[in-house]
This record gives sequence, C-alpha cells and structure tokens, in this order.
Amino acid sequence: MLNDLIDRYRRHISPITAADILYMLARYHRLQGSKGLWDAVKALKEFLDQHGVSSEVIRVEEGSKRGFITAPISWDPVEASLEVKSGDRVIARLDMRDHPTLLSAHSPDGEGCSGLEICRDSRCGGEAVLATGYLYDIYHNIDADLILYYNGNRFRDAVPYIGLFLEPGERERSVVMNIPYNLALHLIHLKEVKGDRINVCWRAKRIRHRLGLPILLSCRGDEPGVVFISHICHPKPGAHDNASGSVVNALISIALGKAGFKHSYCNIWVPEYTGTVHLYDKTPWRPLGVVNIDMVGSKQYVTGSTLTLVNPPRMIRYSLTPIIWLGLRMVMDNNSSFPGFSEPGVRWGVSPYGMGSDHDIYTVWGFEALMLNEWPSKYYHTDRDSPETIDPLNLVRTTLAILLGVDIYYGSDNGLRKRIRSVYEHYLRSIYYSEALKKNVSASMISRYLLKKPLLMEPPEKPLIESPLISRSLYKLLGRERYLSIRKIKGALDALGSYLPLAYVLGVKDPLKRFKAERVIRWSRRDERIVRDSWEIVRDFLG
Repeated sequence: MLNDLIDRYRRHISPITAADILYMLARYHRLQGSKGLWDAVKALKEFLDQHGVSSEVIRVEEGSKRGFITAPISWDPVEASLEVKSGDRVIARLDMRDHPTLLSAHSPDGEGCSGLEICRDSRCGGEAVLATGYLYDIYHNIDADLILYYNGNRFRDAVPYIGLFLEPGERERSVVMNIPYNLALHLIHLKEVKGDRINVCWRAKRIRHRLGLPILLSCRGDEPGVVFISHICHPKPGAHDNASGSVVNALISIALGKAGFKHSYCNIWVPEYTGTVHLYDKTPWRPLGVVNIDMVGSKQYVTGSTLTLVNPPRMIRYSLTPIIWLGLRMVMDNNSSFPGFSEPGVRWGVSPYGMGSDHDIYTVWGFEALMLNEWPSKYYHTDRDSPETIDPLNLVRTTLAILLGVDIYYGSDNGLRKRIRSVYEHYLRSIYYSEALKKNVSASMISRYLLKKPLLMEPPEKPLIESPLISRSLYKLLGRERYLSIRKIKGALDALGSYLPLAYVLGVKDPLKRFKAERVIRWSRRDERIVRDSWEIVRDFLG
C-alpha cells in the first residue's frame, strides 16, 4: 500500500527535473534586495507555470517592518575586486566575477589603496582593516574605508558569504569585502610575525534602487492546510543553501498538482525571515502545520551533512511532525541490517527546536512548524556551495518522504495520529535521555523540566509574538558588551530570540530550566547568570 502511495507521486517527479530547477536557480545572484533575486523568482514561476502550478508574486517594500524584522535596502552589486600585495609581490587577487561572495551583501561602494591594519578589537581603525567577529558590530564601530572580513567557521579556502542587511537610513561608509580564512591567517602572519607591510587596493560598485523583495506564493483549497516554505535567497551559487530546499518545494507543488491531491496546501518561496514575517495575512487560511525545507539533498560524502528533522518547541502540540518523521523512516531507511531490519540509507536524525530559518516566524506566531535541514555543510555560506555538491536523487527522496508524510497526515484518522504521536514521543524521550548520558547532564533534570504536555493545542487566532528577536534586535536591546558575551554561550541566542519569549507568553513556569532540558544544555553558573539577566531585560521590553 505504501509503495503504491510512493509510486503515485514518484511518476510525476524525477532527478532530471530536480537538477533542472537546481541549476536554473544557481545561475542567479539571489541576494536579498537584489534584482537577481527577482530574476530567480520569475524563472521559478515560469517553470511552475509550465508544469501546471499557478502562483503569484507578492512585493515587500524596502524598509517594511514587522515585529523586530525590517526588509533591507534594495541593492545590486555591479563589480568588486581586491588586490593584496607585500612589497611588489602579489599575494592575492580576487574578483566578484569569480567569487560572487566577495562583496558583502548591502555593502556601500568605493575604491582606494592603503596599508592594511589588523584589528583585534572592533573599536580599532585605519583606512583598510582586517577583522572578524559580529560584522554588524564591526561595521558600526570601525572607522575605515575598507573592512576585510574573515570567518574561521567557514571552509578555509573559500570566500565566505556575509551580509550587512543594512536598513534604509543606516550609515553607509565602509566597503566590506570577504576573504578566505586561510588568506586572512597568511596576512596576519606576514604582518605580525614577519613585520611586512601589506598593501591593498579595492574597487566596489553597486546600484541602489527600490525593487524591494519578492515572495512567490501558490495556494490551493479553501480549508486550512499545510504550508511548505523555503527561502529562495542567498548568493550565487547557493546550491545547498537554499536552492536545494526551493527545488524540493517546487517538486512537492508539481507532484501534488499532477497527482490530483484533494486537500488544501500552500507552497511558498521567500527571502529568509524578511519575507516570511509578512505572510500571516497573505495565505487564505491559518496553517494546520508548516514544513520549512532548508538545505537538503546533498551528497553527504561531500558536504559532511546529516539530514535533521528539527522539532517545534515542546510547548506546541505535535501533530504533523510525527507523521513527517514516519515518512522519513519509510523513504530514507532503505538499507537493511544483517538480520533484515531497516536501516538509514542516508544519514538522518531528529533534533530539538533551534532557531535559524523561516520556521522561527511561524513558531512564535504559535503554529506547529518543523524544519528539514542538513547540517553541518562543508561549503555553507561560501562561494563553493555549488550544484555539484547536491544529489538530485536525494532531492527526490526528500520530496517523497514529505509527500508520503503529508498524505498519511491528511488520510489518517485521529486514532492513527494518536498512535503515531505516542510512538514518536517515546522515541524522543529515548533521544533526550541518551543525549543526557553523553553530555553528563542530570537525568533527573530532564525528567523534571522537560515539558510533558504541550500548552498550545491549536493555532491561535492571531500571532502570539509578531516575530522572533533576531541578532540585530538583541544587539540593540542588550547593548554591545552584553550581546557579544551572549553570542559565546551555546544556545543563548535561541533562548532569548524565540523560546523564552514564547514561553513567557504561554505562561511556562521555569522557562530557562525548560529550555535547558529541551536542548540538553549545561551552562556554567556565570553563563547562566548572564542569560538570566539578559532575559530579564528582554522580558521587561516585551512587557
């Protein structure tokens, strides 16, 4: 029966179709606020039209604000180049044509030549500086014509993608360019160890306009249904993040349409966060559940990724999530152990709620919103995130797992849903206790503070919170020094940005302890005091 259900959808999609969409999107420089993002949305819309999927484009104006999220300036890079020399010896030449991530998103333009200074503190200065840390803080505290930014958490030989996400009216002065970590280490060695003088010449040109942001929306049915959402933004090539999720979303829309699916659903492609926050009144009904598809279908032997089902917070009742988990088991567990027990054919697992993508918006609104995401990803947020790292067959498998889960979700009665939910809950609890053992976290803490029953059983009539508190909001609210301390504490930004505000609105007792139990986190007394004091500031701000 299940094989028949899979075949019902498989006949309408293929790895070739997946590859066609993937390479189509990867051609565009899909930065937020850029014409390239509009071009990518237009191309996807035309592709969907050809496959019988009707959709509409919604425009979000530059500077539009909902909650704590503001649409960035409209901006297009035209050219960017960088030359680094030690004496007469050229150390590096980088050009945006070869490295689309060279110019930081929303960077001002400018040109010049200067000696390079190494910044160990974001309050240093010079005409051209090399720095790392929280870029928004660096940009507003360093007085320089050029900021060369590097990130030790990205692939060492790739040019990282870092965006300023400047809002209308914000300071525009320093050109910001991104360079590989290994190049940054080499420059630091030459200057601080060998005492060489490093000279840099740069040129950056951009166009400012008022195109705003596009949202692509395709909805069917008059009754509440499931929303499938993917962010389509990010720089060229941006294959894993997030052409891959956008491809799966498109395959879902094609398969459901051609298979004659009878129930309501929406497929939505957005600029991450800045588009999603405008969706509440754009769909014809309040969602029954939300599937956020962000970074899937990679060649895991290349990216080093594991596909993860990221749960909603336990405060919210799970209904769709356990059935999507079942769909993943049915499709992804396609290997067999020696005794014949089903085993994963790809690496995949389950994780508690964490911030970082469009499910956050729906979560603080009060909806059951899960995410499918592969992490870590070797070339994440770099110019090496190419289509060659993606397996079109894995894109199809991910699509089928979601389709199978959603079909079972709509076709099952309350009794079956309850049984699946019970099995999933037992499975989750085994994960929590085994994780506690690995991390030497008290099992009694998990038993006492892990929420047993959800507090929110149905989607609310209006958003519980208009948006999460993103990093920039917390930076401004908490102040520079406290925010930079918070960034170093594992899980703290997730707690302050969405979990604790949601828990506060829902009246959760001991919300910080509940968060630590749900995430199986151990903090030092100092770190917990910093988080608790910061939460008091956020709570007072929320009123």
